[in-house]
Amino acid sequence: MPVSPPRCPVCGSHSMSSATFGPKGTVFSSTVLRIPVPGRTPPFTLAYVDVDDGPRVLAHVDGSDEALVPGSRVALSGWNEHGDPVVTRRGP
Repeated sequence: MPVSPPRCPVCGSHSMSSATFGPKGTVFSSTVLRIPVPGRTPPFTLAYVDVDDGPRVLAHVDGSDEALVPGSRVALSGWNEHGDPVVTRRGP
C-alpha cells in the first residue's frame, strides 16, 4: 500500500515542512488508566499536553499513577518502548 506524504489535518495541504517543538508544555487534561491494555501494565497516566509553541500531543507521564492537574508544567523526556511520547513533571 503506498504511503501518502504528511498533510495538514486542518486545511489538507501537502505543503508541510519538518519542525521541532518543546521540550516544555502545559497539561490540558490527564487521566489514569487502571484497566489492562494489551502491551501495557496498569496503572499508567496519560496527558494531553500543549507543547510550548507547538501542537497538542497525547503522552505517557513518566513514573506516575495519578492524574496531572490541568495547567501543570511538564517536559518532553523521550519515547517509550512503544514509540509513544513521554513527559515528566516540571516546575513553572
